[in-house]
Amino acid sequence: MKKILKEPFFHFIALGIALFILHGLVNEKTNTENTIIINDFDVSSLISKWEMQWKRSPTEKELQNLINLNIKQEIFYQEALKMNLDHNDEIIKRRLSQKMQFLSNDIAAMTEPTEEQLKEYYKENYDKYLTPASYSLYQITFSSDNRKDHFMDASAVLKQFPNATFNEMKQFGDQLPFNYYFENINANELGLQLGSKFPEGLKKIAIKQWAGPVQSGFGSHLVFITDIKAPTQPDFDLIKKDVLRDYEYDNQKEINELIYQEFKKKYDIVIDINFEDFDPKFVEYLNNQFNK
Repeated sequence: MKKILKEPFFHFIALGIALFILHGLVNEKTNTENTIIINDFDVSSLISKWEMQWKRSPTEKELQNLINLNIKQEIFYQEALKMNLDHNDEIIKRRLSQKMQFLSNDIAAMTEPTEEQLKEYYKENYDKYLTPASYSLYQITFSSDNRKDHFMDASAVLKQFPNATFNEMKQFGDQLPFNYYFENINANELGLQLGSKFPEGLKKIAIKQWAGPVQSGFGSHLVFITDIKAPTQPDFDLIKKDVLRDYEYDNQKEINELIYQEFKKKYDIVIDINFEDFDPKFVEYLNNQFNK
């Protein structure tokens, strides 16, 4: 993937913010590990969650119970950490990892791309926004349900009757509940009707002659393409929202990776396994990644 963010200064700022926030969170826990603080945000959050679940505000007694339960949970949580009960707990690891990624996602969302950045991203990812090719074609199906070797049958017919008319070729195939002729249908729609292999197979055959066999979820097909409309590039203004969505997604992934790589520098990673039990290519990958 081509780099979305090209300014080293921005990288530095983003990583600095992430590290600063993490440092603040860690220090806060360290300095107040025996103190439970319930603030306005906590109470508002408890009330909001209650209202979402019960569609009404909690009574005074219910709010008191919510606060007491929250304090109890926090105390048990702190004591569990002191007893190292989170160690090797897959659910806790996954959840905390997700929260760290949410943090980096928030950092990525702090800046909005300019019009120029979006247009540059659009140019760099030209193929992503091409409309699918459209085809007009005849097809004859040799069904996998009706034949022992549908591919061989289709190949034999094509070899024997390469110049047959459509009506002549039609008699050799099997009747299935879809069209013999498709007019100006795009590759995505063909994929939905006949399976993804079919439009992929069309890319490899010549037009205005019987060709194939082309594979689908129904068997093998002999195909006569009468016309192809090549993929086109839509105008930027028409798909600007799609470009923005994709830009933000890729930008978020890149920031996540930058932050991860920065954190990774602080750790020594030791792979302690019996390498003889694994494929040599896998061992080579591990050595290249971690034994530097």
